[in-house]
Amino acid sequence: MIFQANPIEQLVAVLGYWDRLFSGFLLTMWMYIWALILGFFLGLFLALLRQYGHPSKRWWFIPPFDKISTVYIEIFRGTPLIAQLFFFFYLPNALNISPDIVVLNTSFNLFNREINLKLLDYPIFIGILALSLNSGAYQAEYLRGSLISVGTGQLEAAKSIGMSRLSSIRHIVLPQALRRVIPSWSNEAAYLPKYTVLVYFIGGVEELFSQADFIQHRTFFPLTTYIIVAIMFIIIITLISKLLDVIHKRTGIPGL
Repeated sequence: MIFQANPIEQLVAVLGYWDRLFSGFLLTMWMYIWALILGFFLGLFLALLRQYGHPSKRWWFIPPFDKISTVYIEIFRGTPLIAQLFFFFYLPNALNISPDIVVLNTSFNLFNREINLKLLDYPIFIGILALSLNSGAYQAEYLRGSLISVGTGQLEAAKSIGMSRLSSIRHIVLPQALRRVIPSWSNEAAYLPKYTVLVYFIGGVEELFSQADFIQHRTFFPLTTYIIVAIMFIIIITLISKLLDVIHKRTGIPGL
């Protein structure tokens, strides 16, 4: 019986579905890259608002952007990602809105196997959206800590030579902060691939964890299947961490 197969036979049986593992890997990385990039720009925006968005007494009519940013960050960091996924997934239905999302599919042949990959539909869009908004809140705090580390003295020095506040932040604070944030920010870059597995629970997203679930139901080897998936995640995260280490060394300033 297949249940009595030895470990080698189990490994061969699971790897017989390598095309599904590969397509799941591609979709996982697709969502990860979009979530990381969108989350970075959102996090940078939120960090700047929280650090420099408090209104001046002379401009009392300007909204307290620092407080708005703080509320956003605390909400998304204080609630489970799975709850955020379900919230955005069911929100259109609760509002009687029919979401109209463009469906993007692609396929190609690899080693005589056809790899079918869905790049965008409603569940994938919700997955990328929720991951981006959640990641943005965490990245904002990494980036804010880096902004704080630059100190206010340099802004005052820039002001003394006639630079505007916006120009000072752009040309003096940000270049230093973006270099300094890489070691701590790499935590979010490394954790985010693991968060993508939660998108599986909203259904219809054939990412790596979803494909693993399909394979283990076909082979009846759940332990072997999930060990392979775990190894794939270890490899992915290790490569991401090494890449960020290289970037940090290349962009670092000697002596700082």
